Amino acid sequence: MYIPRHFAMNPARVAELLQAATTAQVVTAHEDGPVATLLPLLWRPDAEGEGWGSLIFHVARVNPLWKRPYLGEALAILLGPEGYIHADWFSSQQASPGVLTWNYATVHAYGPLVIHEDPAWVLAASRQLSSRHGADLDLVDPDAVEKMLRAIVGIELRITRVEAKDKLSQNRSPEDVQGAIDGVRATGNESLADAMTEVSVPHAEARYRLLRDLGQRKRPGVPRT
Repeated sequence: MYIPRHFAMNPARVAELLQAATTAQVVTAHEDGPVATLLPLLWRPDAEGEGWGSLIFHVARVNPLWKRPYLGEALAILLGPEGYIHADWFSSQQASPGVLTWNYATVHAYGPLVIHEDPAWVLAASRQLSSRHGADLDLVDPDAVEKMLRAIVGIELRITRVEAKDKLSQNRSPEDVQGAIDGVRATGNESLADAMTEVSVPHAEARYRLLRDLGQRKRPGVPRT
């Protein structure tokens, strides 16, 4: 993924998105082309805090994903807040609006797929996923749970590396950023507005101060403020 330096996501934000994401597109490469599968997920952080841990999925046993050989590593694409940004939300473009843009946050997690057919492992993962969405698997009829376990296979993507991007207008002026945040919030897209407030406002303000200081250094006799 192409990631300009000013759009690089910091590690804390990566962990935040891994924790918050509920689904991922799992992509595997094959001799006849790539295959993408949308799956619900859980993130299990590394117990030692030394890596990115694992993404936990499950698929129907009839799904070939779990048994089909693939090339290289698998890729899980996780999408965070996203949304359309109107050009006239930028104060610098209100007199002469420019083109629209799209803001988003995304994490690409790479690693091998480890297959789990052990019923205890699959049950624990299914119970955790159900609990995350407000369901208690222990209240389900045991025969139905047993039937489910025979029909699904657990998949673990052990993350070896991540590529992560926050494209949130942080390369704009503080005034432009605030205008975009106000516009996004007015549409009801609170998650994107919150992400832009967290990431873009401090980045834009720091960038503005840096450019101001550089400009003053080039003007002899002008005091710095």
